[in-house]
Amino acid sequence: MKKKLISVIAIALTLSACSKQEDASTQSVAEKAGDTQVKSNAVNPLLESWDTPYKIPPFDSISDDDYMPAFENAVKVLQDEIKAISLNEEEPTFENTIIALEKAGSEVTRIISVFSNITRTDTNDDLKALQVKIYPMLTREQDAILLNEELFKRVTTVYENRNLSELDQQDSRLLELTHLDFVRAGASLDIKSKARLKDINAKISEATTKFSQNLLAETKDFQLVVSEEKDLAGLSNEMINAAKRKAESKDKKDAWVFGLDRATFEGFMTFSENRELRKIMFDGYRARGANGNEADNRALVLKIAKLRAERATLLGYDNHAHYQLETRMAKTLKNAEDFLLKVWKPGIDRANEEKAEMQKIIEEEGKNFELAGHDWWHYAEKLRGKKYAFDEAQVKPYFELTNVINGAFHVAGELFGLTFTELEDTPKWHPKVRVYDVKNEGGEHLGVFMADFYSRDSKRGGAWMSTFRQASAVGGDVVRPIVINNLNIMPAADDDPTLLSFDQVNTLFHEFGHGLHGLMTLARYERYAGTSGSPRDFTEFPAQFLEHYASAPEVLPIYAKHYQTGEVIPAELVEKLQAARTHNQGFKTTEFIAASLLDLAWHKMDEEELIKLSDAETFETNVLTGYGLLEEIGPRYRSPYFAHIFSSPSGYSAGYYAYLWSEILDADGFTAFREAGDIYDKSLALRLAENVYQAGGLEPADELYRKFRLKDPTIEPLLKIRGLN
Repeated sequence: MKKKLISVIAIALTLSACSKQEDASTQSVAEKAGDTQVKSNAVNPLLESWDTPYKIPPFDSISDDDYMPAFENAVKVLQDEIKAISLNEEEPTFENTIIALEKAGSEVTRIISVFSNITRTDTNDDLKALQVKIYPMLTREQDAILLNEELFKRVTTVYENRNLSELDQQDSRLLELTHLDFVRAGASLDIKSKARLKDINAKISEATTKFSQNLLAETKDFQLVVSEEKDLAGLSNEMINAAKRKAESKDKKDAWVFGLDRATFEGFMTFSENRELRKIMFDGYRARGANGNEADNRALVLKIAKLRAERATLLGYDNHAHYQLETRMAKTLKNAEDFLLKVWKPGIDRANEEKAEMQKIIEEEGKNFELAGHDWWHYAEKLRGKKYAFDEAQVKPYFELTNVINGAFHVAGELFGLTFTELEDTPKWHPKVRVYDVKNEGGEHLGVFMADFYSRDSKRGGAWMSTFRQASAVGGDVVRPIVINNLNIMPAADDDPTLLSFDQVNTLFHEFGHGLHGLMTLARYERYAGTSGSPRDFTEFPAQFLEHYASAPEVLPIYAKHYQTGEVIPAELVEKLQAARTHNQGFKTTEFIAASLLDLAWHKMDEEELIKLSDAETFETNVLTGYGLLEEIGPRYRSPYFAHIFSSPSGYSAGYYAYLWSEILDADGFTAFREAGDIYDKSLALRLAENVYQAGGLEPADELYRKFRLKDPTIEPLLKIRGLN
């Protein structure tokens, strides 16, 4: 998803599903591998040219045993490439240093793109064991490049003489970002500090992969076993049937098994009428990583935070948040916090109103208990039905998966002139993966779009976009991307349609927005193509912008058709859907901001403050209590399962606020189309395409947004759309 050499390693580490601890050695892979035999190119498909449609990886031909020999071979080639650049006796130039660096490591990129994606979508114990070896290997190689003194001298020479070079905008941006990568990685540190930095990086990699391993184990191990049919009251047939299939797969006859994947959790908490079982599910979800067992993450949270703070000090920053925010739109910790708190107050006020309304429903039912955290989802749905005469069951039959996909394609066609043609005879890592040839308005091949929408035990949770190949056009050699969208929709029975909740529809449009960002890029260099080079608080904008089209009255009739009758969703149901958009926004706003503030709290402490800290849970409680968070809500993620910030070396650390920050942009941006009177307004769509979806990280994010919108964004559209104004 990032540039060819340095960032592809960072992204692979960021998105890796899980791996075990390993000795935090800082040896290079060549030193570590010793005399390891490298598998012959002739028998290892990862080292061969792929004679497949669009050069999609030949998944069926790749075995788990192929990865390590391929990595060892590719890393050795990379080391030779880096050595040739750093020891080049010619004067450093843009071509022999910056372009050479951009081209280096192509084999590593190709292999890690396959490995990192497969370990997220179709993993097994052998692949998990390989992650233990491969990710620390890549961390060492990344450090070996970025802390290479001779290489940094060459990059600096080119950078300092950049005004003497005849570079165009794209070349200049590549030079600027390459130099910045080295500086922020610690290339200017002394030898002793570099050695300590390598050690810290290795330990962070070790701790974050262990955190991820623990979280995956805790999530997968939890089972709510229901043995009485009466305890299924309120649940849809779809959920019940899926729980029955899960029970059968675990040899539990005459039972139903519910896990903690997000779709199952939210569905159960919303519709189950059994309050006691809802509490078991709720407590199981919130206790992940804090059960006092081998998978307990609380000590790791402290360790990761302390290591990050020490690294920030070494690099000359006050704290990890200071380091992370330097290159983001927010710029400073104060800006990020001030923004969150500006939305926090109206969010808390609305949450208290929602709480009082739900308590009234409880009393109207003749029940004698105070609303608790495990009641919120359930009574929020009842409140929605009461206020808007609307519930999920009414709209779900209109959101069949294939129709929703076609709806997203329709929007891309109307906005940007894209077409999507499904391909049948292409390699896939799973039979249910869908593959599409994407063409631009002129009919030219733009990229390959692959969609893996169903959950399974071998797949990590959540939803995300990634790539098997990034776009580039170095030296006139045009390479178009292979983009993947992943969701975790509960599989239906073989003959049943896959029906989505409206939240899942939004998620599909969201990830498709990321996909368009990757597919439409016209950047010459991988370093800032697609989602690369964009700060976290801008990257979510192209994705969240597409969500507005999912609920637009102009779009819903295109794809929201009853799966049995083909009837277009009735206008009155669309009106109810629109009216209910601001429902439960107090809860959604405060649980998100609570997690964002918790993230910043962990990462704004310096070394001395963290050394004094010994209890992660007490710290979390004090932070959230201090902000006045309602006990019934809690943060969206508690620290022991806050994967966004603790399951990878950097990830969204000190940056979880980015989703809401980007919402300023997407709300303001979509408002422009509404004000124009046409959600497909051609002039706006052209500026949006050129300055966002095609531009990648060609310019600073705020400049790109201004070129699209012709002004700075304001927060008012966000508050209005959330119903908090």
